[in-house]
Amino acid sequence: MTLETALANYSGPMVALHGLRKRFGRLEVLKGIDLEVARSEVLVLIGPSGSGKSTLLRCVNQLEQPTAGEVLVAGERINRTDLSRRAFQRHLNTVRTHLGMVFQHFNLFPHKTVLENVIEAPTQVLKRRRADVVPEALVLLSKVGLEQKADAYPGQLSGGQQQRVAIARALAMQPSVMLFDEVTSALDPELVGEVLRVMEDLAREGMTMMVVTHEMGFAERVGDRVIFMDDGQIVETAPPAEIFARPREERTRRFLADVLK
Repeated sequence: MTLETALANYSGPMVALHGLRKRFGRLEVLKGIDLEVARSEVLVLIGPSGSGKSTLLRCVNQLEQPTAGEVLVAGERINRTDLSRRAFQRHLNTVRTHLGMVFQHFNLFPHKTVLENVIEAPTQVLKRRRADVVPEALVLLSKVGLEQKADAYPGQLSGGQQQRVAIARALAMQPSVMLFDEVTSALDPELVGEVLRVMEDLAREGMTMMVVTHEMGFAERVGDRVIFMDDGQIVETAPPAEIFARPREERTRRFLADVLK
């Protein structure tokens, strides 16, 4: 079964991690992570720097190859070990069309306009016709409030605007899951809200999302479930109202006391 077929017919968790481990040399960054993300769920990962949150997302998108364990999307294992290098690369290219990822830094092409940045992947990776992609890209730019900036270059935009373009660029591939890795941490405080509003809109529309963030207000307001990680492990998992008001674990209480004071 292809991943496309699985995504269309699968009713189980959109993302599942079983025994996920990641080691860099002697440093074990992820220590046996087990979790599932349901279709249309917004899963928020919080925790101190170095706890393994970003590495977890990068393993989901296969930017990092897990040392052990399984990563499944729509029930299909994506960290395949039974393929040749060339076949595995083709496999990854297919997987990544269904997993949109937005990073802390925008990574836009500075020599291309906003519109050209958004249509780059659908035309170059999916080989779709520009005439078909441009109207869709303009709709996405409208969704993130930047339709009037289609002909501008990244250097002419604020950081918040560039990050919204990056979100539109990821959405242009029509992903089934969106991964957000500290997307507001490089922004000036007054620009954070405009990016979070776009993410909230996506959540309301039913996008499946995994979000690493230090924005506790967003986690509490938008998350369906919050995971607190520390030292490469999941310490606590609960709905936002529970984890912020009545965390069970002492390590969670100490972390939240520090970030919420």
